[in-house]
Amino acid sequence: MKNLNRRNFVKILAAAIPASAALELGQYAVAQSAGGDLEILNLALTAEYLATDIYYKVTLCGFDGIVKEYIDAARDQENEHVGALQSTIRALGGTVPKRPDFVYPVTFDTKNQLPVLRVMNALEDAFVGAYLGALPLIQNKDILAAAGAIMGNEATHRCLIRQSRINLGDTTVTGLQVGNDRAYEKAITPAQALTAVGGFIKK
Repeated sequence: MKNLNRRNFVKILAAAIPASAALELGQYAVAQSAGGDLEILNLALTAEYLATDIYYKVTLCGFDGIVKEYIDAARDQENEHVGALQSTIRALGGTVPKRPDFVYPVTFDTKNQLPVLRVMNALEDAFVGAYLGALPLIQNKDILAAAGAIMGNEATHRCLIRQSRINLGDTTVTGLQVGNDRAYEKAITPAQALTAVGGFIKK
């Protein structure tokens, strides 16, 4: 399998729309022709590389109390996702993609706690939407179950990061002022996907 670049990563996120329009075969043709389950796993691993990278960098921001506990737990869980995806790719005979270098629009320090949490919130939105959109593409039932389990965990991260923003007084949080603000997780549109991940992966 070829190494994944930023263009392919953004493409799968942009295609992750589990609305009725996205269920058309034309919407899924690119992902299906790009290598099926193995390609989806490679793309998911690239997303998880980004997740582990930002959660490690967030430790420089000096969070404490329950927010630090949320972040520490999420960091460990993202690492588990990476290990599971790498093992599955190898088991299917694929080549594990290399970890890219990442760039961020924020500085990781104690002065930027809320800006960092906003970036993390946007990324978790993208991760949830990407997994949700990938589910109809997955052929192997075991992989499908694992992807659903990871998506559920990412949705928990999204809620906890949102709650952390609320706890720290982030006045930019809209809607219900609670972490669990949704009855159903939302799909991401192509524009939202590009906004969430564009520029994070170095070319």
